[in-house]
Amino acid sequence: MHIFPSEMKRAPSLFIFLIASASISFSQHYADLARIEYNYGLPQSFKDTSSTGNFSELTLDLLAPIVINDRIAIVTGTLLERTDVSVSPGKEVSLYGNMLKLGANIKHSKKCSGTYLILPKLSSDLKQIRKRDFQIGALALIKQHFDSNPNFNYRFGIYANTDLYAYMIVPIVGVYLVKNKWEIKAALPINAEVNRQFGSHVKIGARFDGINKSYYLNDGSNQYLEKVNNEVGMFVRLMFGNYHFQLIGGHSLGRSFRTYTYGDRFDLAISAIKINNQRTIQNQDFKNGPVFRFSFIYRLPTQSTET
Repeated sequence: MHIFPSEMKRAPSLFIFLIASASISFSQHYADLARIEYNYGLPQSFKDTSSTGNFSELTLDLLAPIVINDRIAIVTGTLLERTDVSVSPGKEVSLYGNMLKLGANIKHSKKCSGTYLILPKLSSDLKQIRKRDFQIGALALIKQHFDSNPNFNYRFGIYANTDLYAYMIVPIVGVYLVKNKWEIKAALPINAEVNRQFGSHVKIGARFDGINKSYYLNDGSNQYLEKVNNEVGMFVRLMFGNYHFQLIGGHSLGRSFRTYTYGDRFDLAISAIKINNQRTIQNQDFKNGPVFRFSFIYRLPTQSTET
């Protein structure tokens, strides 16, 4: 996301509230000023039983940049989410993630800019609030672009977090490209999308999202839950000016909502690689299945593209 557009400078206030997708989308030619998502998975059976497990999630992701000058903008915001999921036959929990964002977007040179964020987070079922409910993360993301093609750039960076299962480190590599009505954007291994525009109101494409988070359970069990939720699907986006409505239909891949005893950790997580992972799972998984995600987006173009 480039947060020094002329449209924002002409706004009546420097406090521009932005909502970005899952957390990392800092390189396209627009900013999502409002994004609300509801994700629903069809009930699936637990392994080795006839009982079914349920999954749904509601997310609101806000950013509030404060433009200082043409080179620097302070970035603040919050990510709010609620996940309702079955952790065993007949037992469902509600998990909450409340994350603050504080940092800066800095234009280092004509061809290079960076986004740097500190990400403290309250991550639990919120039945109580204690020290073990809090985590802290950080993100550094560099974008490199070219004068010869303003519709192409690549980015690299790193995300880190003090998860309950281990310290998590995620190297990020990605690309953004617009050409002949096609758009490709990726920040792997977190997300990737390919779409094509049809007329002025419709885009159709495919998308991947990968999530790995942890939550402490204040239910007397002395356990935490690790959420692994990878999804791939096709989507249709309807665009009416700045208002976008999107529906994704897809399937989960390697999905799990596993509980572990608090303190049962492994050495280090580097993306999906878990070093010396010898933990004991305390519950059952339910199977992968179809998922549907509806999004409402208010989107502000930040610069024109030539396609």
